Amino acid sequence: MEDYAKRYRLMCPGPVNVSQRVLDTMIASEIGHRECEFSALLRDIQQTCLTLMGLADKNYSVVVLTGSGSAANEAVLTSAIQPQHHVLSLATGEFGRRLGDISKIYNPNTTLHAQEWGSPLDLDTVENILQNHPYDWVTMVHHETSTGELQPVKAVGNLCHKYGAKLFVDAVSAFMADPLDLDDAHVDFMSTSSGKALCMPPGLSLVVGKTDEFKNLSDYPVRNYYLSLARHFAFAHDKLQTPNTPAVHLFIALHEALKMIAEEGVQNRLSHQTKKAQFFRTRLKDIGLTLFHPDHVLSNAVSTINLPDGTSFDLLRAALRDRGFIVYGGKGPLADRIFQVSTMGAVSFDDIEALVRAIQDSIACANHSAA
Repeated sequence: MEDYAKRYRLMCPGPVNVSQRVLDTMIASEIGHRECEFSALLRDIQQTCLTLMGLADKNYSVVVLTGSGSAANEAVLTSAIQPQHHVLSLATGEFGRRLGDISKIYNPNTTLHAQEWGSPLDLDTVENILQNHPYDWVTMVHHETSTGELQPVKAVGNLCHKYGAKLFVDAVSAFMADPLDLDDAHVDFMSTSSGKALCMPPGLSLVVGKTDEFKNLSDYPVRNYYLSLARHFAFAHDKLQTPNTPAVHLFIALHEALKMIAEEGVQNRLSHQTKKAQFFRTRLKDIGLTLFHPDHVLSNAVSTINLPDGTSFDLLRAALRDRGFIVYGGKGPLADRIFQVSTMGAVSFDDIEALVRAIQDSIACANHSAA
């Protein structure tokens, strides 16, 4: 039988290793989700989240869902965006395309503007599209996890503002790893997930958006019962409750994770994420490895590394597992070309140094096994 309880250092784009403080807090108490303690917990989560983001609670609101980042994305795409709306989905990789694919299921007037994976978003083309077609919504990701690159959310937000479109941003893997000012970038809704740079277990997702946009949802027909954003907002806003039974222990963990960020300071947290990513990338260069498009704007969350010629990712992955590290390979056209390492979560500089040594050893091991 597989030893599922074995502890690995999770250096993949999620899930991430969680601090002992969050783990201890998560199991320290049990509360009922229809009791006053849970309502107080949810209120603190909402207020702390907005404070950390620098958003006024009179203008923005937070909804927490029990489900992955994809649940939050589907909630927005089925609740805020309606079949009569015209949607432009921007994609330069797997997750931008996934937003477009989900939107097409529910919203037939969806146009997917898909570029080559890893290519910088062509803003002139985006403006030309918006200028010549009255789109109601634009969807995009902040960090395209499949390539490790940040997308120009503010520039797209300015174009949306100019041409009268609303903007939905998937910030699942970028939130608290890379800065994003929703108000400045004219973002109407943003989604994120617990098991990334928030440094807690997976299983929760958040939708942050303009309060007026949340209120408008009640005017639309319900197309998704469990993920109805209108229902979740009504319960959260009016009752400090959730419409369904939530993962209470994860709400407790989220509260503690946000509290830790508040204690550290958002800018300090972002700076720490930057330093960890830079340290890892410098050490990669020291051992002769190169980044995928190193001259592009890269996220602090994930580093995308070119596989050395002749190295099998499957063999590299297995060798790293044997050494206690989990990393991921490339998707789509990047399969067998790259591998990805995350420095999110409870990862120290010592962990990063140990990983670099393990990568060096594992590449040699993989190449020897393949010979």
